Amino acid sequence: MTSEREIDGWPVDVPPPAAPLTPATPPRLSVLIAYYGGEDTVAEAVRSLLAQTVAPHEIVVCDDGSPDDVYAGLGELRGEVKLLRKPNGGTGSALNAAARAASGDYVLPLDVDDVFEPRRIEAISAVLTARPDVDIVATDAVIERDGEPVTTMAQVNPYPRSDHRLAMLRTCTFLWPCVRRSTLLDAGGLDESLSAIEDWDCWLRLVLAGAVVAYIREPLYRWRLTPGSRSSSNRVAHFEDQVRLTEKALDEGRLDREEIALADALLQARQRGLARELAREAVESGHGGARGRSLPLLTGPGYDRATRAKAAITMLSPALASRFLERRREGTDEAELQLAMRGFRLDRAGA
Repeated sequence: MTSEREIDGWPVDVPPPAAPLTPATPPRLSVLIAYYGGEDTVAEAVRSLLAQTVAPHEIVVCDDGSPDDVYAGLGELRGEVKLLRKPNGGTGSALNAAARAASGDYVLPLDVDDVFEPRRIEAISAVLTARPDVDIVATDAVIERDGEPVTTMAQVNPYPRSDHRLAMLRTCTFLWPCVRRSTLLDAGGLDESLSAIEDWDCWLRLVLAGAVVAYIREPLYRWRLTPGSRSSSNRVAHFEDQVRLTEKALDEGRLDREEIALADALLQARQRGLARELAREAVESGHGGARGRSLPLLTGPGYDRATRAKAAITMLSPALASRFLERRREGTDEAELQLAMRGFRLDRAGA
């Protein structure tokens, strides 16, 4: 159970300490950037770190075998970062390499196409100085579309003040947190076998293992929804990762009876979601197999009427189903798709 309190003027949700604490010296915060195809955005991301009211200890950029030129992207900022290079292995692999190379007490990821608000590191540092027992500090975030702020994470995905473990099984309750480096490395880092939600999987594992989390209720990160960004690519991978994440949570033996019941229900729902995405992919690709992948949706348990109707159309005519999906895709908002991949919803009225 958490409660909101004020730390150096910042509204923070954090559980009470397990024992009396003495404020610590400000920790060293290393910012990690996984670089792949970010030549047009990496300089702005780095500039947002150089503009912080409290400077980061270091900026570690890991070039994950990117096809473009990280040096060209950084330009005159090349000397401001510690640059690593490695063969392509995915975002989790790049962040793990950056975390191992970092020398800070805590590590703080920044997506290459996003930016920090100027006081983000100041706020995180204040919380960790007052509460040195905290393992993870997250903040609210502004969500941008076409360069304009449309909402915040708190509006589409409110941070829970109770039952945080249950909430974290359902959805990632925070993004881009500051994490104690030793805690992250001791847990094995991010799971490099996952390709879409390796961050959620990692934060869930840390929470279930007992990590202490503080959440600053100020939007200090800017999440920029852009066409073709990682969060909108390969919907099948997102559902595959959600299934694997849930299976891992069940296998690791840290869930109580209520959490096991929820995880079992979520696993079944996510397996159905994966089946729907595999069928959709087969229809869109036009390479065959659409009928075979749609049959379980028509005859299997747990699917709603709309899903069964779409499966029936596919069984009758995959070409007709493809035309239907194309019309839907033309009317899909990119921002809503990217949010949906994280399990969030954009409230048009709120936007």
